[in-house]
Amino acid sequence: MGETLAVTGLHPVGRGVERPEHVMVAGDGRVFASDKASAVAELIDEHTVRHIGQAGGEPNGIALDRNGHFLIANFGLGVLQDLDPQTGAITAILSEQLDGRPLRWLNFVLVDSIGALWCSVSTMTDDLLDTIARGTPDGFIFRVAADRQSAQVVAEKVNFPNCMALDRNEDYLYVVRTVPADVVRFPIEGETLGPPERFGPALGGRRPDEFGSDCGRFLADPQVGRRWGMADGCAFDAEGNLWVTLVLANKIVAISPGGRVTTMLGDPDGALLNGPTSIAWGGHDMRDIYIGSITTPYVLKGRSSVPGLPLIHQR
Repeated sequence: MGETLAVTGLHPVGRGVERPEHVMVAGDGRVFASDKASAVAELIDEHTVRHIGQAGGEPNGIALDRNGHFLIANFGLGVLQDLDPQTGAITAILSEQLDGRPLRWLNFVLVDSIGALWCSVSTMTDDLLDTIARGTPDGFIFRVAADRQSAQVVAEKVNFPNCMALDRNEDYLYVVRTVPADVVRFPIEGETLGPPERFGPALGGRRPDEFGSDCGRFLADPQVGRRWGMADGCAFDAEGNLWVTLVLANKIVAISPGGRVTTMLGDPDGALLNGPTSIAWGGHDMRDIYIGSITTPYVLKGRSSVPGLPLIHQR
């Protein structure tokens, strides 16, 4: 990975979407984002969005299954939801708890090539800020079978798992850990996961003395937040680089297959790139790039010098 990686022409699209934490592009090229004002919003052009459904809570990670239904990890409600885009009907796939573990902070959902769902829950405590302050590693990952008749926890004691991605061959599940600001990958072993290994270096600079029950106060200082970074979203490009958003640093980096990090975009003051939380590619050449955010009422669109890796069911 070198100077060939670049993003140009960033501009807002889909003005009017609320908390577009996760953006995704369907196989037919349509662009969707999670939308607190409804459930999922289709981004038509800069000033036009089409709201679909009514999810409640905070729709966070979204995905499309093989039937064309949306899956929604509802952050705060703790419900994994199915949204029929034709009718707007929402049904719960899983809610409240799994094997006694609370799903309140259900963060992300990913669909693999056989239709199974991989989901992250960032913490089991009620107080999200306390988990961030202490750095408590009590998140977990679970898998829902393709027929959705069963679900099982496949990784425990994960430190604030957030967005996840599968590599081209589905050998590994890559998991962004927000508080450590890094990425770990778990080998996929059938219906479960092997032990994790770190992928690339730490992407933030939080010091050991900045953990503890009262350390949430640091989040009020933008300079400290930029240093911590707080990794959030991720997506692979076609060359095997994993792009990762740093939500508090207003920054996007790419980790090469060999583990080297390149800064792709940086906007310290957040004038345009503010609170970035997800990345998706689309367009006829897969070089249109979209960036979601938890702070802006729009999604950013630009052009990438390298094409993105299509979602599993579109490959």
